[in-house]
Amino acid sequence: MSGDALTMLRLGFDGPRLIELARRRRLHARDVDLGYVVHCALGELFGAEAPKPFAITREQGRVVEVLAYSPHTRDALHTTAQTFADPSLYDGLCHWASFAGKPMPEHFAAGQRLGFTVKVCPTVRPAKPGLHQESEAPEVDAFLAACRKVGPEVKVDRETVYREWFLGEIARRGGAAVEHVALERFQLERLTRRHQGGDRKSESRDRPAASFQGTLTVTDPALFRATLARGLGRHRAFGFGMLLLRPPSPR
Repeated sequence: MSGDALTMLRLGFDGPRLIELARRRRLHARDVDLGYVVHCALGELFGAEAPKPFAITREQGRVVEVLAYSPHTRDALHTTAQTFADPSLYDGLCHWASFAGKPMPEHFAAGQRLGFTVKVCPTVRPAKPGLHQESEAPEVDAFLAACRKVGPEVKVDRETVYREWFLGEIARRGGAAVEHVALERFQLERLTRRHQGGDRKSESRDRPAASFQGTLTVTDPALFRATLARGLGRHRAFGFGMLLLRPPSPR
């Protein structure tokens, strides 16, 4: 398969099995972050080939549905899971009968209009603290960073800050110009991450989760395809940053 190939996958996970996996990872119920558990499930099944970015598209009953991008085909990933995954996880964690994939277009045309939806984590890395300042978190909510910058006397609009963050992220990645974008939903989500090192302790923190919808125009087809494959912002391996395409709105 060529290095430029891109597949969209649909996976269905068994909800109770995901909870069981979280327990295996010694996560307490109050700390369970579904994006983190799906990340763990993908890693257990596919190892280094685990698809990302991904988006959790439905949680209904016992089924958690996920869309993802990958440079690997559905069949190649299934073979990886059959060959290497723990049998107790391979059997029942993923609904293999409904595991589907399709190749994304090899070429997008310059000037092509596309609708999109995306859920992102709009955070920024703060400036390094000075010699006598307290250490700063590795990332902060872009809205809180904007508030700190202007001071408590100035009112800051959260939607405006997140829109500017989104436009800046698209500009950095390149390949598209945003025609229209609107914030559809915002909430703080409890994100779980596991520290590197011997003890591998987990830590949960609130992070912003912003869902956008809009229309963009492809300006550089190769760069745009690379942006699709990479995703936007941080925590792309945990359920953020996947650009889902749809027909564009009428002009």
